[in-house]
Amino acid sequence: MAYMRMGLVILLAAATAGLPGCPPATPPKQAATPLTTRVQRSSWGGPAGPGIILTTPHYRLYTTTRSHALQTYLPGFMEAAYAHYLDLTGLSERPVQQAMEIYMPASRREWDAMTVAVLGEGTPARRLEAGGYCYKGKCFLWQVGGTGTFSVAAHEGLHQFLYHRLRDGLPMWLEEGLCVLTEGHQFDGNAVRFLPEHNPARFNSLRSAILREGWIPLRDLLVMDSTDAVSGGTQRAVGYYGQLWALALMLREKPAYRAGLSHLMADAAAGKLHEALGLPRKALDAIQRHSRAYNQAVGERVFRHYFSGDLDAFEREYLAYAKALTGIE
Repeated sequence: MAYMRMGLVILLAAATAGLPGCPPATPPKQAATPLTTRVQRSSWGGPAGPGIILTTPHYRLYTTTRSHALQTYLPGFMEAAYAHYLDLTGLSERPVQQAMEIYMPASRREWDAMTVAVLGEGTPARRLEAGGYCYKGKCFLWQVGGTGTFSVAAHEGLHQFLYHRLRDGLPMWLEEGLCVLTEGHQFDGNAVRFLPEHNPARFNSLRSAILREGWIPLRDLLVMDSTDAVSGGTQRAVGYYGQLWALALMLREKPAYRAGLSHLMADAAAGKLHEALGLPRKALDAIQRHSRAYNQAVGERVFRHYFSGDLDAFEREYLAYAKALTGIE
């Protein structure tokens, strides 16, 4: 079981008004996954009133929403996202031991009451402006409207998937980067196509970080987490997620780094990160109980082992990739 992780904030709004440049108008064509899936409906006595439970092969969705679109499409969307997670991580399908739980109350007020019940009155999660979080393998989301709800669900759903599938936790720069890759999607009739490269909000925030001198140096990025990013203000937070989007894309796109990513995911799933990092199993288990300390301890070491020991050379390549991705000369 992966160490406890709470995915904090999804900042989907682009803080880039007035900047020149825009993402490619036509995203690359990829196979679309049908939204049809087996769904069992049952009643749920939710904390804010009656709701329904939508059970699919991999999920139990608890919701009080009256939105016909969400009730109709969210179950199939999450099953399609699950297939995308397998492709994205290189992990194989395995028999379902227990359906993963997602809670989607109809309003932020209901979500806040549920969050207090789960995390307590003083939790920083209550300050989230949009989206939701994943805690101990369960997702707590709220309906933010439009396709944003689906992007948030896909992002937090990967946090949930990794919690259940990995013996060792990933450093946050990689976990958040992969989660950001799930946000880009396009509905095509009764199907959905996931498009990691097509993410206008992250494109704009990455471009802004470069042009407005908000670029976070690689050494800092590798030990940061979402709490660090948010504490630096909205501009730094959206830049953080934009940079992780570009970093994850680069690691998947370039063959040498893609091989390292596959190796890392396999080791994390098998509980072998302690071998790669030269640590006793008990020592890694102990530090994993403290997610921020774990991230700071392993973030750079994991990167050096699986991707590159020359951080300066990699950062030059990474910045050049990010500029090319956003059309900056």
